Amino acid sequence: MPNTDAIKPNSVENIEFKKFLIELGTFIRSRRKAIGYNSATTFANSIDMDPDQLRKYERGEIPMTLKTLNKILKGLRTPAERLLKQLADFEETTASNKNQPLTEEAASHVRLQVEAVNGHDVVSKLRPEDVQRIGRILIAAFNLVSKNEVVKKVGLSSKSKNFNAVFSIALNNEWIAMLYPESPKRHDQKYYTTEAGKKVLRLADESK
Repeated sequence: MPNTDAIKPNSVENIEFKKFLIELGTFIRSRRKAIGYNSATTFANSIDMDPDQLRKYERGEIPMTLKTLNKILKGLRTPAERLLKQLADFEETTASNKNQPLTEEAASHVRLQVEAVNGHDVVSKLRPEDVQRIGRILIAAFNLVSKNEVVKKVGLSSKSKNFNAVFSIALNNEWIAMLYPESPKRHDQKYYTTEAGKKVLRLADESK
């Protein structure tokens, strides 16, 4: 008998679940460092957990059981009832930070990735503000968004050549993807940042 609760790979539920795992993992990493554990290995050893497993949880790569989450929270000295409030506060802070321009270092990294994929001729035509816009597109699509919502984040008209140029780079490089690729012009089309796009933004940074 088929499992009716199974989540399809590119469904809204699956993408939102992946987003939740990443937010939870980012929260755990942030909290770990806040209490003095700069090394993931040291913290993992303190709670009798495999360090590589912990890093996967912190990157949001794999789900964890409630028992494992409770074990991590105890190590973080964070009671479960405080987790919900802290996650809510953390999400608001993260959303605020995502609206800020890329740092010089992050913008430089995005430019290098464009050059690596598209070549020198393409990257040489990108102005600093274009690189920022590519970053903003990737950041905006970290949540499921429509193209119009991306346009608002970038601050250009959807008919602008500048917008279409940077949007095409992100899409053609598979740094963002359509939720419904089989129907590109679907009226409720959504976009999301792929794993490759997250790496460009260094969202999946390696813990020490």
